[in-house]
Amino acid sequence: MNNVKIFLCENSIDGIFTAIYQAWNSGYGHANVKIEEQSESNNYSNMELFSDYINVNTDLGKAMKVSRSIKQKLSKEIYEMVCRVALSNYHQKGDLIYRFLILAFHIGRDIVNHLNNDVVNRVFKINSNVYNEVHHFLGFVRFTEVENEILAAIIEPKNNILTLITPHFADRLPKEKFVIFDKLRNICTLHIPQKPWIVTKISDMDLDLYDLLKNDSDEYQDLWKIFFENIAIKERINPKLQRNNLPLRFRKDMTEFL
Repeated sequence: MNNVKIFLCENSIDGIFTAIYQAWNSGYGHANVKIEEQSESNNYSNMELFSDYINVNTDLGKAMKVSRSIKQKLSKEIYEMVCRVALSNYHQKGDLIYRFLILAFHIGRDIVNHLNNDVVNRVFKINSNVYNEVHHFLGFVRFTEVENEILAAIIEPKNNILTLITPHFADRLPKEKFVIFDKLRNICTLHIPQKPWIVTKISDMDLDLYDLLKNDSDEYQDLWKIFFENIAIKERINPKLQRNNLPLRFRKDMTEFL
C-alpha cells in the first residue's frame, strides 16, 4: 500500500492554491494526496500514520495559475466562492477546495447545481457562512473616535474576514484615519486618507495599549499619535501578510465579494 502524500501548506489563499497546483501535478493521483494547512496544532503527535508529509512553499506564480484556471474554465463567481472558503475557519478547507475543484473541472460551471454532492454542499455552506458573517460585521462594526480624530474598532470574527470588510469602510470613510483590529488573529487593517489601506500584524501589547487609549483624557493625545504611527511605520507593513489574507490580484474587485 502506497503512503498518502500530504501537502502541508501555508494557511492562506496563495498557500492553498500552491499546494493544489503541486498536488495536481505530482503524478501521485488524486486519491493518494491530501492538502493540509499549517497551524499551531500541527505537530508530530497528530501526524497521520502511513503518510508522507511534503512541505509546500507558497509560490505566487503557481497560485496565479490555479486562479486563472478557475476563472477561465469555471467562472469568476466560483473563484470568489473558493476564496471565501479559503478565508474560513474550517480546518480542512484546503483539501475540501481540492476535492471541489476536481469535481468542478470535470463537470464544469454546472457544478453549482450539484448540491446533492457532499463536497459541493459543504463548500456552499462554508461560503454562505463567510458571506453572512461579512454582511453581519458590515452593519455591526462600531468605531470609537479617539484622539487625533482617529477611528478605532475591535472585532472577533469566526472567519478571517478583516480584509473582506475593510474596503467597505475605506470606501465610505475615505477622509478618515481608522484602524480595525482582529483580536483573535492579532492583525489589523489601517487606513490613512489618500493612501492604500494595509494589513499588519499586531502584538498583545498593542491591544493592551489600545484598551488604555480608549480613555478620553487629554493626556493620552500624544500617546495615541505615537500608537497610530507605530503600527503604520514601514518596517511593520508586511506585504506577505497582506498577500496571505487578500491577494493583490483581486483586492480591486472586493466589492464583488460582498
